[in-house]
Amino acid sequence: MMDGVLLLDNDEGLTVEVSPLGGAILSARWRGTPVFAPTPTPGLASQVFGAEACFPLVPFGNRIEANRFQFEDREYRLEANTTDPLVLHGDGWLERWSVLRRDRQSVTFRFRQEASVATPFAYEAAETIVIDGPRLILSLSITNRADQALPYGLGFHPYFPRTPEMRLFARAGRYWSEREGHLPDRPVPIPQTMNFASGSALPPDWLNNAFDGWDGRARIEWQETGLAASLEADGHFRFFVLYAPSATSSFFCFEPMSHRPNAHSDQRDGGLVRLQPLQTVTGTIALSIEELASG
Repeated sequence: MMDGVLLLDNDEGLTVEVSPLGGAILSARWRGTPVFAPTPTPGLASQVFGAEACFPLVPFGNRIEANRFQFEDREYRLEANTTDPLVLHGDGWLERWSVLRRDRQSVTFRFRQEASVATPFAYEAAETIVIDGPRLILSLSITNRADQALPYGLGFHPYFPRTPEMRLFARAGRYWSEREGHLPDRPVPIPQTMNFASGSALPPDWLNNAFDGWDGRARIEWQETGLAASLEADGHFRFFVLYAPSATSSFFCFEPMSHRPNAHSDQRDGGLVRLQPLQTVTGTIALSIEELASG
């Protein structure tokens, strides 16, 4: 194993490589078949290893318009953290986490962020990655360590293989169109090409859209590899973002989130949680792998 890579495995055939760099999952395989699609990103793990398969979103996911927001009569400003002009995906994916606990089938990382000119958020985050038979369980918590209440969110950003015959199943209430700056525009009824309630292939065009009213369940089927992955999220996750650059890209992202992208700038039913100092919010998702029935 490479330096800084931790291997989780079990006797049933699930192997997961993780790293404290960005709290990232580098790969996951079920009996040798990839479940994730490691992809180059601006994240710290990608800077070292060239690609990553999933990373935590703390203390928010996606972008914040104009890198500022108002909350309880105060204005807060942030600085861009990648080459994107808007601050992107918070702090955790760009920093090293410490290892709190580790055994053959689980690891817990911890990350502490101090407030600075770049961010008003001061917090402690913990991420636990567990494999249990054919299940990969990811838990994420955030504790506010600032002197004042602030709005927090969390999520996960996995990269899944995109194949010609794959199908996505996911039920949501609304779809958000995209506007300049890769920000959500307005909620509209879900277009037929983006309705995955009964299972559908991804449309061929650029996708970077938020969905709300999600029931916390999704399923991906890959006919080419004979595998399926069923995702279950707890009640904190009412939103997801679907991202895919094109029909020819090797990956797509299905990102469970506790809040809508840019919810800091429009906090009406956006899903952010107001945390008083030392209050904590926790969310968990589980990915179950199974083989598709033949014939």
